[in-house]
Amino acid sequence: DAGLQLGWLAAPRLKGWFASEEMRGVLAFARGAGGEAFAAMKKANTERFPQYVAELEGVAEGAGVDVDAVWTANLIEELESLMNQSHVNHCSDIYAVSEAGYAHGFAHGHNEDWPGVIKNFWYWVEYSPLPGADFESCSGMAYPGTLIGFATTWNAHGMYLTQNTLFPYKSTAGGLASTFIQREAICGKAGSGGLDAVLHALTTSAGPWADGASVNIVDLKAKRMANVEVHQGQHAVTEVTEAMGNYSHFNMYKALQPGVVDPLDTSTAHRQARVWALPAPHEKADIMRILSDRHDEAYPVFRAETLATLILDGATGHLNAWCCGQSPASGGAPVRSWKLLPSKSVERNRVAVFT
Repeated sequence: DAGLQLGWLAAPRLKGWFASEEMRGVLAFARGAGGEAFAAMKKANTERFPQYVAELEGVAEGAGVDVDAVWTANLIEELESLMNQSHVNHCSDIYAVSEAGYAHGFAHGHNEDWPGVIKNFWYWVEYSPLPGADFESCSGMAYPGTLIGFATTWNAHGMYLTQNTLFPYKSTAGGLASTFIQREAICGKAGSGGLDAVLHALTTSAGPWADGASVNIVDLKAKRMANVEVHQGQHAVTEVTEAMGNYSHFNMYKALQPGVVDPLDTSTAHRQARVWALPAPHEKADIMRILSDRHDEAYPVFRAETLATLILDGATGHLNAWCCGQSPASGGAPVRSWKLLPSKSVERNRVAVFT
Protein backbone atom coordinates (compact mmCIF):
# COMPACT_ATOMS: atom_id res chain seq x y z
CA ASP A 1 0.00 0.00 0.00
CA ALA A 2 2.80 2.44 0.85
CA GLY A 3 4.56 1.85 -2.45
CA LEU A 4 1.36 2.20 -4.44
CA GLN A 5 0.59 5.53 -2.78
CA LEU A 6 4.13 6.80 -3.27
CA GLY A 7 4.21 5.80 -6.93
CA TRP A 8 0.94 7.57 -7.59
CA LEU A 9 2.05 10.76 -5.83
CA ALA A 10 5.51 10.92 -7.40
CA ALA A 11 4.71 9.57 -10.89
CA PRO A 12 5.73 12.68 -12.88
CA ARG A 13 9.10 12.78 -11.17
CA LEU A 14 9.76 9.09 -11.74
CA LYS A 15 8.95 9.43 -15.43
CA GLY A 16 11.17 12.48 -15.79
CA TRP A 17 14.12 10.81 -14.04
CA PHE A 18 13.76 7.54 -15.94
CA ALA A 19 13.89 9.52 -19.21
CA SER A 20 17.25 11.06 -18.24
CA GLU A 21 20.50 10.07 -19.90
CA GLU A 22 21.92 8.65 -16.65
CA MET A 23 18.97 6.37 -15.98
CA ARG A 24 18.62 5.28 -19.60
CA GLY A 25 22.26 4.21 -19.46
CA VAL A 26 21.82 2.23 -16.24
CA LEU A 27 18.69 0.49 -17.55
CA ALA A 28 20.43 -0.34 -20.84
CA PHE A 29 23.29 -1.92 -18.87
CA ALA A 30 20.84 -3.91 -16.73
CA ARG A 31 19.16 -5.24 -19.86
CA GLY A 32 22.39 -5.84 -21.76
CA ALA A 33 25.94 -6.46 -20.56
CA GLY A 34 24.91 -6.35 -16.91
CA GLY A 35 21.86 -8.57 -17.29
CA GLU A 36 23.28 -11.52 -15.38
CA ALA A 37 24.45 -9.31 -12.51
CA PHE A 38 21.10 -7.49 -12.45
CA ALA A 39 19.19 -10.77 -12.23
CA ALA A 40 21.47 -12.03 -9.44
CA MET A 41 20.98 -8.87 -7.38
CA LYS A 42 17.23 -8.95 -7.89
CA LYS A 43 17.14 -12.55 -6.69
CA ALA A 44 19.37 -11.98 -3.64
CA ASN A 45 17.51 -8.88 -2.49
CA THR A 46 14.06 -10.38 -3.10
CA GLU A 47 14.95 -13.34 -0.91
CA ARG A 48 16.34 -11.15 1.89
CA PHE A 49 13.94 -8.17 1.73
CA PRO A 50 10.60 -9.33 0.24
CA GLN A 51 8.67 -6.57 2.00
CA TYR A 52 10.70 -3.83 0.31
CA VAL A 53 10.53 -5.54 -3.06
CA ALA A 54 6.74 -5.56 -2.68
CA GLU A 55 6.91 -1.83 -1.94
CA LEU A 56 9.13 -1.30 -4.99
CA GLU A 57 6.62 -3.16 -7.16
CA GLY A 58 3.85 -1.00 -5.71
CA VAL A 59 5.79 2.14 -6.64
CA ALA A 60 6.04 0.91 -10.24
CA GLU A 61 2.33 0.09 -10.38
CA GLY A 62 1.27 3.37 -8.81
CA ALA A 63 3.48 5.43 -11.12
CA GLY A 64 2.66 3.42 -14.24
CA VAL A 65 6.32 2.70 -15.03
CA ASP A 66 8.40 -0.37 -15.86
CA VAL A 67 9.21 -2.30 -12.69
CA ASP A 68 12.76 -2.94 -13.94
CA ALA A 69 13.28 0.82 -14.11
CA VAL A 70 12.34 1.05 -10.43
CA TRP A 71 14.67 -1.85 -9.66
CA THR A 72 17.56 -0.03 -11.35
CA ALA A 73 16.81 3.09 -9.31
CA ASN A 74 17.19 1.03 -6.15
CA LEU A 75 20.32 -0.74 -7.38
CA ILE A 76 21.91 2.31 -9.01
CA GLU A 77 24.89 2.44 -6.67
CA GLU A 78 25.77 -1.21 -7.31
CA LEU A 79 25.02 -1.15 -11.05
CA GLU A 80 27.05 2.00 -11.71
CA SER A 81 29.94 0.41 -9.82
CA LEU A 82 29.77 -2.64 -12.09
CA MET A 83 29.57 -0.29 -15.10
CA ASN A 84 32.91 1.24 -14.03
CA GLN A 85 31.38 4.68 -14.28
CA SER A 86 33.70 7.59 -13.56
CA HIS A 87 33.48 8.44 -9.87
CA VAL A 88 30.78 11.02 -9.26
CA ASN A 89 31.22 12.21 -5.69
CA HIS A 90 28.21 12.19 -3.42
CA CYS A 91 27.96 13.93 -0.07
CA SER A 92 29.91 15.39 2.84
CA ASP A 93 29.26 14.79 6.55
CA ILE A 94 30.39 16.73 9.62
CA TYR A 95 29.88 15.73 13.28
CA ALA A 96 30.32 18.08 16.25
CA VAL A 97 30.19 17.60 20.04
CA SER A 98 30.19 20.48 22.52
CA GLU A 99 33.53 21.04 24.26
CA ALA A 100 31.58 20.43 27.48
CA GLY A 101 30.35 17.04 26.21
CA TYR A 102 27.24 15.52 24.65
CA ALA A 103 25.02 16.65 27.52
CA HIS A 104 25.71 20.25 26.52
CA GLY A 105 25.06 19.84 22.82
CA PHE A 106 25.91 17.93 19.65
CA ALA A 107 25.07 18.27 15.98
CA HIS A 108 25.42 16.61 12.62
CA GLY A 109 25.43 18.07 9.13
CA HIS A 110 25.16 16.56 5.67
CA ASN A 111 25.50 17.88 2.12
CA GLU A 112 23.52 15.69 -0.27
CA ASP A 113 25.32 15.90 -3.62
CA TRP A 114 24.40 14.50 -7.04
CA PRO A 115 25.14 16.25 -10.34
CA GLY A 116 22.85 16.53 -13.35
CA VAL A 117 19.11 16.64 -13.88
CA ILE A 118 18.33 14.73 -10.68
CA LYS A 119 18.08 18.19 -9.08
CA ASN A 120 14.70 18.55 -10.79
CA PHE A 121 13.17 15.31 -9.53
CA TRP A 122 14.05 14.45 -5.91
CA TYR A 123 11.56 14.91 -3.06
CA TRP A 124 10.80 14.35 0.66
CA VAL A 125 8.71 11.37 1.80
CA GLU A 126 6.82 10.77 5.04
CA TYR A 127 5.38 7.36 5.95
CA SER A 128 2.85 7.55 8.82
CA PRO A 129 1.17 4.17 9.52
CA LEU A 130 -1.67 3.01 11.70
CA PRO A 131 -1.11 -0.09 13.88
CA GLY A 132 -1.19 -3.12 11.61
CA ALA A 133 -0.12 -1.22 8.50
CA ASP A 134 2.38 -2.94 6.21
CA PHE A 135 5.00 -0.19 6.58
CA GLU A 136 6.93 1.50 9.40
CA SER A 137 6.90 5.16 10.41
CA CYS A 138 9.84 6.69 8.56
CA SER A 139 10.67 9.85 6.64
CA GLY A 140 13.44 11.20 4.48
CA MET A 141 14.85 12.47 1.24
CA ALA A 142 14.15 10.29 -1.78
CA TYR A 143 15.28 9.97 -5.35
CA PRO A 144 12.59 9.04 -7.88
CA GLY A 145 11.67 5.38 -7.55
CA THR A 146 14.28 4.77 -4.85
CA LEU A 147 12.96 3.72 -1.46
CA ILE A 148 13.67 5.93 1.53
CA GLY A 149 16.73 4.66 3.40
CA PHE A 150 19.21 5.28 0.58
CA ALA A 151 19.49 9.04 1.19
CA THR A 152 18.93 10.95 4.46
CA THR A 153 16.32 9.09 6.54
CA TRP A 154 14.93 9.25 10.08
CA ASN A 155 12.40 7.32 12.14
CA ALA A 156 10.02 7.99 15.04
CA HIS A 157 12.52 6.71 17.63
CA GLY A 158 15.10 9.48 17.33
CA MET A 159 17.36 7.62 14.88
CA TYR A 160 18.82 9.47 11.88
CA LEU A 161 20.90 8.18 8.94
CA THR A 162 22.88 9.64 6.04
CA GLN A 163 25.18 8.01 3.50
CA ASN A 164 28.41 8.81 1.66
CA THR A 165 28.97 6.91 -1.58
CA LEU A 166 32.26 5.00 -1.63
CA PHE A 167 34.10 3.49 -4.58
CA PRO A 168 35.76 0.18 -3.63
CA TYR A 169 37.82 -1.59 -6.25
CA LYS A 170 35.76 -4.76 -5.92
CA SER A 171 32.01 -5.33 -6.02
CA THR A 172 29.93 -8.44 -6.50
CA ALA A 173 26.70 -9.13 -8.32
CA GLY A 174 25.48 -11.60 -5.72
CA GLY A 175 25.40 -9.33 -2.69
CA LEU A 176 22.78 -7.15 -1.06
CA ALA A 177 22.03 -3.55 -2.03
CA SER A 178 22.69 -0.56 0.20
CA THR A 179 19.17 0.82 -0.31
CA PHE A 180 17.48 -2.24 1.19
CA ILE A 181 20.04 -2.80 3.97
CA GLN A 182 19.88 0.81 5.10
CA ARG A 183 16.08 0.90 4.88
CA GLU A 184 15.81 -2.18 7.09
CA ALA A 185 18.34 -0.83 9.58
CA ILE A 186 16.68 2.56 10.10
CA CYS A 187 13.00 1.82 9.37
CA GLY A 188 12.76 -1.83 10.39
CA LYS A 189 12.74 -3.42 13.85
CA ALA A 190 16.33 -2.41 14.58
CA GLY A 191 15.39 1.23 14.21
CA SER A 192 13.71 1.26 17.62
CA GLY A 193 16.70 -0.34 19.36
CA GLY A 194 19.16 2.53 19.34
CA LEU A 195 22.59 3.01 17.81
CA ASP A 196 24.00 -0.46 18.51
CA ALA A 197 20.98 -2.20 17.00
CA VAL A 198 21.15 -0.09 13.84
CA LEU A 199 24.89 -0.72 13.48
CA HIS A 200 24.27 -4.46 13.92
CA ALA A 201 21.60 -4.38 11.21
CA LEU A 202 23.96 -2.59 8.84
CA THR A 203 26.80 -5.06 9.39
CA THR A 204 26.56 -8.39 11.19
CA SER A 205 22.94 -9.28 10.51
CA ALA A 206 22.65 -7.77 7.06
CA GLY A 207 24.63 -10.31 5.08
CA PRO A 208 27.35 -9.40 2.55
CA TRP A 209 26.89 -6.13 0.70
CA ALA A 210 27.34 -6.15 -3.07
CA ASP A 211 29.43 -3.00 -2.86
CA GLY A 212 30.02 -0.70 0.10
CA ALA A 213 29.18 2.63 1.70
CA SER A 214 29.86 5.02 4.54
CA VAL A 215 26.77 5.31 6.76
CA ASN A 216 26.42 8.03 9.39
CA ILE A 217 24.10 7.40 12.36
CA VAL A 218 22.78 9.74 15.05
CA ASP A 219 20.93 8.43 18.11
CA LEU A 220 19.13 11.45 19.57
CA LYS A 221 17.79 9.64 22.63
CA ALA A 222 21.11 8.17 23.73
CA LYS A 223 23.14 11.19 22.58
CA ARG A 224 25.52 9.10 20.47
CA MET A 225 26.84 9.38 16.91
CA ALA A 226 28.85 6.96 14.78
CA ASN A 227 30.08 6.26 11.29
CA VAL A 228 30.28 2.76 9.83
CA GLU A 229 32.19 1.90 6.68
CA VAL A 230 31.17 -1.30 4.93
CA HIS A 231 32.73 -3.22 2.08
CA GLN A 232 31.01 -6.49 1.24
CA GLY A 233 31.49 -8.64 4.37
CA GLN A 234 33.85 -6.25 6.17
CA HIS A 235 33.10 -3.20 8.26
CA ALA A 236 34.67 -0.64 10.60
CA VAL A 237 32.77 1.47 13.14
CA THR A 238 33.98 4.86 14.39
CA GLU A 239 31.96 6.20 17.31
CA VAL A 240 32.32 9.96 17.70
CA THR A 241 33.25 10.34 21.36
CA GLU A 242 33.46 13.40 23.58
CA ALA A 243 37.24 13.02 23.53
CA MET A 244 37.25 13.23 19.72
CA GLY A 245 34.88 16.21 19.71
CA ASN A 246 34.26 16.09 15.96
CA TYR A 247 34.53 13.94 12.86
CA SER A 248 34.08 14.22 9.10
CA HIS A 249 33.49 11.84 6.22
CA PHE A 250 33.46 12.17 2.45
CA ASN A 251 33.86 9.63 -0.37
CA MET A 252 36.87 7.52 0.61
CA TYR A 253 37.39 4.86 3.25
CA LYS A 254 39.00 6.32 6.38
CA ALA A 255 38.90 3.40 8.84
CA LEU A 256 38.48 0.22 6.77
CA GLN A 257 41.78 -0.43 4.99
CA PRO A 258 42.15 3.11 3.62
CA GLY A 259 44.18 3.22 0.43
CA VAL A 260 43.73 -0.53 -0.05
CA VAL A 261 39.99 -0.97 -0.55
CA ASP A 262 39.55 2.06 -2.80
CA PRO A 263 41.55 4.49 -4.96
CA LEU A 264 42.47 8.08 -4.20
CA ASP A 265 39.62 10.49 -4.85
CA THR A 266 40.83 14.02 -5.54
CA SER A 267 37.63 15.77 -4.51
CA THR A 268 37.53 13.94 -1.18
CA ALA A 269 41.19 14.75 -0.53
CA HIS A 270 40.54 18.45 -1.16
CA ARG A 271 37.36 18.62 0.92
CA GLN A 272 38.99 16.75 3.79
CA ALA A 273 42.05 19.02 3.71
CA ARG A 274 39.85 22.11 3.79
CA VAL A 275 37.84 20.82 6.75
CA TRP A 276 41.04 20.00 8.65
CA ALA A 277 42.34 23.52 7.91
CA LEU A 278 39.28 25.15 9.47
CA PRO A 279 38.64 25.50 13.23
CA ALA A 280 37.30 22.25 14.68
CA PRO A 281 33.49 22.22 14.85
CA HIS A 282 31.82 21.94 18.26
CA GLU A 283 28.32 23.25 17.57
CA LYS A 284 25.64 23.55 14.92
CA ALA A 285 26.82 26.96 13.67
CA ASP A 286 30.30 25.55 12.99
CA ILE A 287 28.83 22.77 10.85
CA MET A 288 26.68 25.25 8.92
CA ARG A 289 29.78 27.30 8.14
CA ILE A 290 31.85 24.29 7.04
CA LEU A 291 29.19 22.75 4.81
CA SER A 292 28.71 26.16 3.12
CA ASP A 293 32.42 26.55 2.37
CA ARG A 294 33.48 27.40 -1.20
CA HIS A 295 37.11 28.37 -0.48
CA ASP A 296 38.56 25.66 -2.76
CA GLU A 297 37.25 26.77 -6.14
CA ALA A 298 38.13 23.51 -7.88
CA TYR A 299 36.76 21.18 -5.18
CA PRO A 300 34.55 23.13 -2.76
CA VAL A 301 32.60 21.57 0.10
CA PHE A 302 29.38 23.30 -1.01
CA ARG A 303 29.16 22.55 -4.71
CA ALA A 304 27.04 23.16 -7.77
CA GLU A 305 25.74 19.60 -7.37
CA THR A 306 24.76 20.09 -3.71
CA LEU A 307 21.04 19.34 -3.78
CA ALA A 308 20.38 19.93 -0.09
CA THR A 309 22.13 20.62 3.20
CA LEU A 310 20.64 19.10 6.35
CA ILE A 311 21.61 20.26 9.84
CA LEU A 312 20.49 18.25 12.86
CA ASP A 313 20.64 19.86 16.31
CA GLY A 314 21.04 16.97 18.71
CA ALA A 315 20.06 18.97 21.78
CA THR A 316 16.66 20.01 20.43
CA GLY A 317 15.93 17.31 17.86
CA HIS A 318 15.34 19.96 15.20
CA LEU A 319 16.35 19.13 11.62
CA ASN A 320 16.61 22.00 9.12
CA ALA A 321 17.13 21.67 5.36
CA TRP A 322 18.34 24.15 2.77
CA CYS A 323 18.24 23.38 -0.93
CA CYS A 324 18.33 24.54 -4.47
CA GLY A 325 21.67 26.37 -4.44
CA GLN A 326 21.17 28.06 -1.07
CA SER A 327 23.69 27.19 1.65
CA PRO A 328 23.02 27.33 5.41
CA ALA A 329 25.43 30.26 5.73
CA SER A 330 23.58 32.28 3.09
CA GLY A 331 21.30 33.81 5.69
CA GLY A 332 18.19 32.40 4.10
CA ALA A 333 15.62 30.45 6.09
CA PRO A 334 15.58 26.66 5.73
CA VAL A 335 13.11 25.37 3.17
CA ARG A 336 12.01 22.54 5.47
CA SER A 337 12.15 21.94 9.22
CA TRP A 338 11.19 18.90 11.29
CA LYS A 339 11.08 18.00 14.97
CA LEU A 340 12.60 14.51 15.12
CA LEU A 341 12.31 14.00 18.86
CA PRO A 342 9.68 13.65 19.99
CA SER A 343 8.09 12.71 16.67
CA LYS A 344 5.49 15.24 15.58
CA SER A 345 3.59 13.11 13.06
CA VAL A 346 -0.15 13.81 13.32
CA GLU A 347 -1.83 12.30 10.28
CA ARG A 348 -1.72 8.55 10.18
CA ASN A 349 -1.81 5.70 7.67
CA ARG A 350 -0.68 7.88 4.83
CA VAL A 351 2.24 8.50 2.49
CA ALA A 352 3.09 12.14 1.83
CA VAL A 353 5.45 13.59 -0.78
CA PHE A 354 6.87 17.10 -0.34
CA THR A 355 8.94 19.03 -2.89
